[in-house]
Amino acid sequence: MRLLVCAATEWELSAWGEPEDGVSLRVTGVGAPATFMALLERPAVDLIVNIGIAGAYPGSGLAIGDLVVGESEVWGDVGFALPEPPHFRPIQDSPFGAFYAEPLALHIPTALGLPQGRGCTVQTCTGTDTQGAQRRELFSAHFETMEGAALAQLGHHWQIPVCELRAISNIAAQRDMRPENLHLSRERLGKFLQQDTIKSVFFHKI
Repeated sequence: MRLLVCAATEWELSAWGEPEDGVSLRVTGVGAPATFMALLERPAVDLIVNIGIAGAYPGSGLAIGDLVVGESEVWGDVGFALPEPPHFRPIQDSPFGAFYAEPLALHIPTALGLPQGRGCTVQTCTGTDTQGAQRRELFSAHFETMEGAALAQLGHHWQIPVCELRAISNIAAQRDMRPENLHLSRERLGKFLQQDTIKSVFFHKI
């Protein structure tokens, strides 16, 4: 098994620790455009593992410090702003939105023993309670990232399974980005990934 482990920042990627034989580490940068640019060529790997922090939508059942495995990803802010409620129309509801219609399925290592949820990838993070509730309802999403759907899209294109593992650092509503919450989520992600039994799950694609 050959793995490519990706994260948006060096700080998030360091949760994996030192690369083992068969493991490549890569910082993609923040957001979908940077992620696509960081992975212009198909990597010679059997599995892509996307790690990092994320925001949890209200009502998702996820709390700060929790870990979650992505079961799928959607593009959450591709669409049209509207002058009247609901103030946003996702592109998949339009006649030319077929490309975005289906959630992008992810590889789910059940042996990790973690809750699963749908990620919603946006390029402008949620900043109000209303927006968080809307994105949760529109996409049946549990957590919010800025890169997840880009890596899922690349994996589908290359026919390489993608696994997404995130630690919740904030609630994707009127966000509270206190440093202690960021460090708590990163610490818990690192402690989880440093377990030899956990890393073996990725190598065997269980």
